[in-house]
Amino acid sequence: MPLEKPAAVAGDPVKSAKWDELTAGRSFTQADAPTLALLCQWYKIVELAQDELDSFGEQTAYQNDMGDLKSFPQIATLKTASAEIRQLNKQLGITDGHEGVPDVRSVQTKLFSIAERHEARKARAAV
Repeated sequence: MPLEKPAAVAGDPVKSAKWDELTAGRSFTQADAPTLALLCQWYKIVELAQDELDSFGEQTAYQNDMGDLKSFPQIATLKTASAEIRQLNKQLGITDGHEGVPDVRSVQTKLFSIAERHEARKARAAV
């Protein structure tokens, strides 16, 4: 049975497309649906913040009434969203597109183990 898309996600084109992207080829249970919906919401927030920043042109800061130079609040929003997305991906076991790519440390460990066993065999044979 396919994972049921919540109404709040299905009713929004951005969140719905992100849901489809995230669930394609992955196995989630219905219990994961609220977490996936929240993840889709954060992706929507990222898109909105980026659109707002793009509308400011090349500016990344503004001067307030006191004359202080401040970064746009959308930058803080993007930082928060990035952290939330990373945490939710981790919680759901989503690995940011590195699926199927071997972990270099794991490969190095295996090679080290093979070399170590080879040396041990040579040492036993020499005795």
